[in-house]
Amino acid sequence: MPEQGVQAEGVRLDPLYPPRQRGRDQPTAYMMIGGAVAIVAVFTLYPVGYALIGSLYNLSPILPRSFAGLMNFGQIFGSQYFGFALKTTAVFALLTVPAIVVLGLLVALLLDRRFRGDGFVKVAILLPWTIPAATGGVMWKGVFADSWGALNGTLYQLGLIREYISWLTDPTLAVAATTVAQVWAQFPLAAVLLLAAMQAIPDELYEAAAIDGASGLRRFAAVTFPHIRPMLIVVILFELLLALTAFDLIFAMTGGGPGTATTVLSYFIWSESFKMLSFGKGMALAVIIAGMAVILIAGLLRFMPRGALLEEVHAE
Repeated sequence: MPEQGVQAEGVRLDPLYPPRQRGRDQPTAYMMIGGAVAIVAVFTLYPVGYALIGSLYNLSPILPRSFAGLMNFGQIFGSQYFGFALKTTAVFALLTVPAIVVLGLLVALLLDRRFRGDGFVKVAILLPWTIPAATGGVMWKGVFADSWGALNGTLYQLGLIREYISWLTDPTLAVAATTVAQVWAQFPLAAVLLLAAMQAIPDELYEAAAIDGASGLRRFAAVTFPHIRPMLIVVILFELLLALTAFDLIFAMTGGGPGTATTVLSYFIWSESFKMLSFGKGMALAVIIAGMAVILIAGLLRFMPRGALLEEVHAE
């Protein structure tokens, strides 16, 4: 009889976990999996299903509930405000996401070097990201406010301007102001995630590149970039989804104005639901945004190297 812990007829017997004990553990495993599935169902599947069903009805606190079919979707796609909101969201994403990724990458490269107090800097740099978006919006409104903002006051005292600039009431400047606030709030997390990916790169690869005579830029292209590419795609995807669903910061800073200059899709949902009291249209718009998010996720994941997120697990 073979001893436990050795190979016997192609099956390894584990003295700590014999087959019968594993069988008795199966109900516990199923219970744990069932609990996780239940949590996902309650907090994800149920809201999504409720929104899908609600988007097919006329839902309003002042009107009786009635079946609308696809009428809510048709009215949204036919509305000029949807076009404004979609364009504004696209511009907002195109301005903020590249700036966040580039700034986060530069900061990560800087923090990847050892220096005195680097641990404190790595913790402190996350501070803007930890501030709630609505609070950050109020803070930046205090900076950019037309008549009493800190920026106008400082520029005026320094003699750089003769009259206050309409940062939040000029459409172009309002977009620029919200872009600055969004980049400030989101680049710290991008920097920390990219820094974590950089610090996971083996030092031997950099040593080999140095022996080959590779310069700093060539080392980045040959060693750093290929290894941080999966995390870079994750960061881009995350920031795109945040730009697609941005609301708190814009609501606090500009209230979607002036006009429709900063009326993004999420603000359009709030307006339809709580100003127009048309919850059916609001849910239909939420379904549209969710569909756009799925398309973005599917598109960006095509650039992810196959099995990149599982390489460490397989390596172990």
